[in-house]
Amino acid sequence: MIRFAVRPVARAVRVRRFAATAEARRLWRWGATDSGFLTQAEAPEKSTSPSLEAEKGIETAACGSSHSAFVAGGRLYAYGSNKYSQLGREIPGASTQEPVQIEMDLAVRQVALGAYHSACVCEDGSLWTWGWGGGFFHGAGALGLGHRDSATTPQKVEQFTQHGQKISSVACGAQHTLVLTTDGHLYATGKGDFGRLGRGDTSDEIDFHEIDYFEHTNDSILSPGEEAKIVKIGAGENFSAAMSQQGELWVWGRNDYGQLGLGEEAMGDMYSAERFPRLVRSLPSDGHRIVDFACGEHHVVVLTSEGVLFEWGDRTWLEPHRVSSPQVDDEDFRDIVKVAAGDKRAGFSQADAICLRHSAM
Repeated sequence: MIRFAVRPVARAVRVRRFAATAEARRLWRWGATDSGFLTQAEAPEKSTSPSLEAEKGIETAACGSSHSAFVAGGRLYAYGSNKYSQLGREIPGASTQEPVQIEMDLAVRQVALGAYHSACVCEDGSLWTWGWGGGFFHGAGALGLGHRDSATTPQKVEQFTQHGQKISSVACGAQHTLVLTTDGHLYATGKGDFGRLGRGDTSDEIDFHEIDYFEHTNDSILSPGEEAKIVKIGAGENFSAAMSQQGELWVWGRNDYGQLGLGEEAMGDMYSAERFPRLVRSLPSDGHRIVDFACGEHHVVVLTSEGVLFEWGDRTWLEPHRVSSPQVDDEDFRDIVKVAAGDKRAGFSQADAICLRHSAM
């Protein structure tokens, strides 16, 4: 257990490292150091926690497959691999071990990273994306710019601006992107195989298309008479998730690792997938209300209003499994405020601590 005050930290797919922002607004990083994304390129793994400290304090951070980013004073910084232009620099392919500011005219509020691309939301609610745009053999990228061209620097997604929509948050999978608008609408773009875009098919999309499931379907258990208002989104490597204000979770996409948590009915074999959002029914059926969740590469971890942790996926659990550990006291699982997930790791933060564990808790 690592003891210091923490702030919420974003996760991303295929990550073997974690980052946390401490009370002093430093960024603490540990894990693999290939591609220079920990700025510690001399060692294959880093077990200690080197820190970065920005002049105005680090507000939020995110990790991609081989690059990392953080926001400090509204400014966006990135480092690591730039093989797919995911660092947002004019010079493509120039990886860096040190954080480099990405030039933006507006203050940045949130950043999310995928395997080959990056995205951010600015203070005015605009969405910007950059990185790999896609290819003939590997499908669409996840930029949502209306074409398959890669972008070396951040490009504004004009689609939302033209319709007067503002973005509340963004989440990146390996090759797809989800956004939530301030008025509660959910959109997706990128590679569509396994139904990860939640529209009922497996087609790739180069623009953002709305996932209108929640406007036409009301399958809530906790609030059956109310429309599900989505307040948080998440993405794993090839699956997606959305949490409602009522505290329920819907999932869709690939389920080969049991990452959708739908139980034996979905089997969790290499071909299983859900093309439309599916409610994880076992939790609300037992009276549990979710207050936070995080998607790892092939698993999901959730926190309920009672402070209980559940996890599933990674070919360990096909449905929500309560987290417990004989190695730690129950005290260590109290007062949890936030959960996070990476490659095969899951973690949570308390008022004065971070706990990181293998995802098979």
